Amino acid sequence: MKKKEAKRGYNFPDSELITIGNAKIAFMRRDIAEFETYGIDTAAIDSLETAIETFTDNISDVELAGRQVLSTEAKDAKAEQLREGIRGVMSRVALKHNVDSTEYKMFGTELLSRQTDSDLLLTAKRVYRLATEGLAIYSANGLNAGMLTQIITLREELDDLMVDQKIKIGIRDNLQEDRVEEGNAIYKTLSSYASTGMSIWVSSDVAKYNDYLIYNTPSGTAPIEPTA
Repeated sequence: MKKKEAKRGYNFPDSELITIGNAKIAFMRRDIAEFETYGIDTAAIDSLETAIETFTDNISDVELAGRQVLSTEAKDAKAEQLREGIRGVMSRVALKHNVDSTEYKMFGTELLSRQTDSDLLLTAKRVYRLATEGLAIYSANGLNAGMLTQIITLREELDDLMVDQKIKIGIRDNLQEDRVEEGNAIYKTLSSYASTGMSIWVSSDVAKYNDYLIYNTPSGTAPIEPTA
């Protein structure tokens, strides 16, 4: 059975969860005597703090997204280099065969700029094979074995970069899901402790009661009250 996609259980950014968590921990340590009567001791508070510290140190989605973008840019740049190499070969083939001829069309490069990366890999191999077979003919117009070797080299490099991009995407998806689950676990524990803190002070100290409020809003703070 496919695992359900993890969804964040709070509406504010992870940075706010960290800030709010650290603030509540400070209040809990101040009120440790009261919390211990509910079975929440220093060890429990320390455990929450450790979870928040680990969450803070983990790689963020901003970093993962940046790495994914860089891998995509590298792949796209290599694909364009491969296209340029293929165009260099085909411009020489065109000097022997009309672009409307069967011999030219066999190379399958008419829509080169619109080919997907996977199609481009197949095209590069086909161009290499056919151009190698006709090298004796095309060499008169400047085609040489070095150009064809470069096609294969660029193809292999593009293939590697395509794999790297898929790996980066997979890593980001997996780590982002883990991060959501970790954040949800912290928020669940934090909300429970904050609720206990409010219960402790609800009838005796308004200021301390307010110390434990958590606003599940996009800013993590009190929502703006509408004006009349």
